[in-house]
Amino acid sequence: MNQIVYYRKILITILGIIFVGTLDATLLKPSENGEKKEILIINKKRRLYYPVQNEGLVYSVSGPIRLEFISRYPILKKNKKSHPFQYKIVVNKQDTIQVKHRYKIQKRIKSVQHPKHYYSYSGNYFINIPKGEHHIQVLPSGKSKYPVLSRVLAKDFEKVGKEKRIIMPMVHQSAIPLKIQGKKMDYYECSQKLPLQIESNGPKSIKILSRLSFNELMGQESSYRVRIKSGQKVVGTFYFNTERSSETTIPDHPEWVPGKWRSCEIKVPKGKHVYTIKILDVNKSILARFIEY
Repeated sequence: MNQIVYYRKILITILGIIFVGTLDATLLKPSENGEKKEILIINKKRRLYYPVQNEGLVYSVSGPIRLEFISRYPILKKNKKSHPFQYKIVVNKQDTIQVKHRYKIQKRIKSVQHPKHYYSYSGNYFINIPKGEHHIQVLPSGKSKYPVLSRVLAKDFEKVGKEKRIIMPMVHQSAIPLKIQGKKMDYYECSQKLPLQIESNGPKSIKILSRLSFNELMGQESSYRVRIKSGQKVVGTFYFNTERSSETTIPDHPEWVPGKWRSCEIKVPKGKHVYTIKILDVNKSILARFIEY
């Protein structure tokens, strides 16, 4: 999955270290252009989607909140190859995120309105929205034969309880200690060529703390994308914008400057699961830390 993203720092502002989990999700209905709908039957459950047409879908959102954009592409002929599709997210009429997915057909999905169509696996994209009122648009992008189907879920943030533990990556690598306001804390390097894997026995939640590693050629701020997979399934792709931290250092690597921390979380269903964490940006690396609760 390849994504080109342009997004400003204010929309990825971390909402405070106490906010790391999410409550039940609520389906958002478009405040404009939501008249056309498509109902898909997925695992015997009815799921409401909206086609992304030329006028786009408009949402009015009150933050702080986390938005999950779930998209699928309709296909007339059933075949095994992957199908590309894309759309744009525009926040407050100025910040644009270009999202691109490529997925195969997911079997056993039926449409109430179009019973002869097939549908791709879902592409999932996440954004943290800060406090205040925000204007969100979902617009078509590129050339597609059919409109992308979209649904947007909103999740409030909750506090993490006391029962939590640090998860170490499955493949052994030396921890990199960071000095944060006089305290040392272990992180693990992660890049496109050096992904990390963690294991969790659910039901649990995992918070992923990450810091971009700034080198001398990078500016004061930069963005990065983290993809999390369970097997071949993409659990989510998270986009962050960060800046150099003035309070954190890496004693063993003084040539690196860590960015300010950013976080995301995933829900682990019942049973044992292995997750692969990978940064999508070439020539960038992050330092990651994993907390299970």
